[in-house]
Amino acid sequence: MSSHNTIIINWSGPFTYEDLENNPDESNGLYLATGKLKNQRKEDEIKYCGITEGSFFKRLKEHHKIGKITQNQQFWLGKVIFPENASRHYLEIAESLIIYFWQPELNTRKKVFPPKPTTVINYWFKKNGEPRFNQKAIYKDLDDVLSWDGDLWRTGNLTVYSND
Repeated sequence: MSSHNTIIINWSGPFTYEDLENNPDESNGLYLATGKLKNQRKEDEIKYCGITEGSFFKRLKEHHKIGKITQNQQFWLGKVIFPENASRHYLEIAESLIIYFWQPELNTRKKVFPPKPTTVINYWFKKNGEPRFNQKAIYKDLDDVLSWDGDLWRTGNLTVYSND
């Protein structure tokens, strides 16, 4: 069996363009763009997953596919907290796993070929950094734990509670 990567991502959101414009220094990580495309009637959903080493605001403002999300456009920003000081290499591995698993409508690359064996653990937070105790509908189908061993998926959700 080949080596297996484990990556932990802290996701926060949802943010609007205005939120990001007011915090242009927020940078280096993954992002999920959510909402609906023109004339879509179904629920808002994750439409695109990407990465940037620069400013999230600048990347999303200039992105040619994000503009196709015309209704309820929002963003979730993901910071890799493990491994520490993760390089672009780890952003790419996490992005590949999420895109292959989720198959977001606007992503074209990374949907066909399976990623390297990887486990991604997703922790979800509000914009202010407080933990989310309940899942939002927008990402309810994107499990907290996605693990791919090269043959099989193992997925699941984490229960969030405090010791108080």
